[in-house]
Amino acid sequence: MQDIIGDFMAWFAATFAAVRYPPFAGLFILFISLSISTLSNLAMRRFTDMRRLNRHQLEIKQFREMEQKAKKTQNEKLLKKVKRRKAYIDRIQREQMSSRCKPSLIFFIPFIFLFTILRGFYSTGGVDDIVVVLPFNIQKVLPFLVGLVGQPTMAGFGLSFYGFYFLVGLGLSSILQRIMGTQVLTT
Repeated sequence: MQDIIGDFMAWFAATFAAVRYPPFAGLFILFISLSISTLSNLAMRRFTDMRRLNRHQLEIKQFREMEQKAKKTQNEKLLKKVKRRKAYIDRIQREQMSSRCKPSLIFFIPFIFLFTILRGFYSTGGVDDIVVVLPFNIQKVLPFLVGLVGQPTMAGFGLSFYGFYFLVGLGLSSILQRIMGTQVLTT
């Protein structure tokens, strides 16, 4: 079994050698992040009723407002109404969480496999390689980032695979959710 994994990693490293180091590493990771975000948003659209999720989110928001008003005014009638609706709101929140998790469960194992491969590809001897260099020294303002997501370099702050993927993934996922209509209203 170890030979198969080793052989695969050797093939992967040889095939994708051009995207191992900056600047192409950053572009490749950006492409991977875009692909994963698009795939998970497509799965969300396919396996989730977004209109129902948004309708439920609106009901939850209205309930929270009514609950705050009831606590603030101590209106007995309103407090009883809040108490009666609480079980219903709890149920739709559980349904919401369940329906939003379905697409994640489908792709969890393949994503873990992909991240394991990329983590091995972008590290040398257990030490994370720098894939992108930010042109400023963020470690002076946020010193805890050193070692966590990257290392200082002569040209700025070098991000590792996970640091850069996290940075790009946060920005891309919210943009793609808006474009693809999978963003749920917030409370």
